[in-house]
Amino acid sequence: MALVDEMKTDGDLLRLNTVLEDIAVQAYRQDAMGCPDPEIRQALEQIMADEMDHSQRFLDALYHIKGREEDKDEDPLAVFDLALEKGINRLGRPWLEMLMSGVIGAIHVTFGAVAMASAAGALDSTANPKVASLVGALFFPIGFVLLKLSQSELFTENFLIPVLPVIEKRLPAWSLGRLWGLSLLGNLLGAVLFAAIVWAGGSMVLGSLPIHHLLELAHLKMSRPFVGTLVSAVFAGAIITTMTWLVLATKSDMTKLMAIWSCIFVMAVGSFTHVVVSTSEVLLGVVYGAKVTFGQWFARLFLPASIGNLLGGMFLIALLHYLQVLHSRKAKAVYLERRDAALERAIREKLRL
Repeated sequence: MALVDEMKTDGDLLRLNTVLEDIAVQAYRQDAMGCPDPEIRQALEQIMADEMDHSQRFLDALYHIKGREEDKDEDPLAVFDLALEKGINRLGRPWLEMLMSGVIGAIHVTFGAVAMASAAGALDSTANPKVASLVGALFFPIGFVLLKLSQSELFTENFLIPVLPVIEKRLPAWSLGRLWGLSLLGNLLGAVLFAAIVWAGGSMVLGSLPIHHLLELAHLKMSRPFVGTLVSAVFAGAIITTMTWLVLATKSDMTKLMAIWSCIFVMAVGSFTHVVVSTSEVLLGVVYGAKVTFGQWFARLFLPASIGNLLGGMFLIALLHYLQVLHSRKAKAVYLERRDAALERAIREKLRL
């Protein structure tokens, strides 16, 4: 029973029994080969055949369990290994690809902001403004679905996956700084490009529905004090990094979609400040008449939002996940050591019988 108690999973117990059955088969085979009595030899061969059948049954059950476990969501270590591999690939891209991914990513999430403002604007005259904002928040994740499907990226998505290779000393820190700088620059260029196209096309290029809501968003994002924006950005950074982890941790496309939608809905309904999304909203507000200078944007939005997003994403979420992985590594190492020791003792006890 002590040996069985040390088996942590059903798979371990099946592996143990398979090993013991194989040892028994070898023992009966040797006994049968050395037995001069035909009847006893036949009996030993029959027992050996039974043991082989038992071993095959344990193997079949083990394969069944393995297949069942592969259908489950990944454990933290598996998610970490996947993130590490993706991080190495992401940091190794050419600079132009990093920049363009940022430009495209900003354009995609700005489409989400327009969808949110349009949905809210459609209800402004027929529903409570709070209800209109809530409905608009349901449409905001569209931009992030486009972002994920197109493999473009936001600056704030890089607080987890590309950080891991640097923490693990697989790549130098300057490669992370290069990615952060190029992705943020690309995001800002994409936001400016989207607003410039809307401005060039005229005030009605997006229709009449989103105008009032975009002006409200611009006013809200620029009216918060520095500390208020920073704290709001901490939450936004935490949500985005959580979304990144959840997308990595799930295999089902539907589950990934639900993870994206739920996280970004929370960000929208809480009006949390995201340095790129909020910049896009403010720029569109400026197109429609909001009075915001470059200096005001930099001091009241860009600076506190960048710091807050970094604190929330990297230090509040990514660091905690890394500590979780370190604990899982230690627990797994202890478990494997105990399992191997238990198997070795079981084999030795069997050999002594």
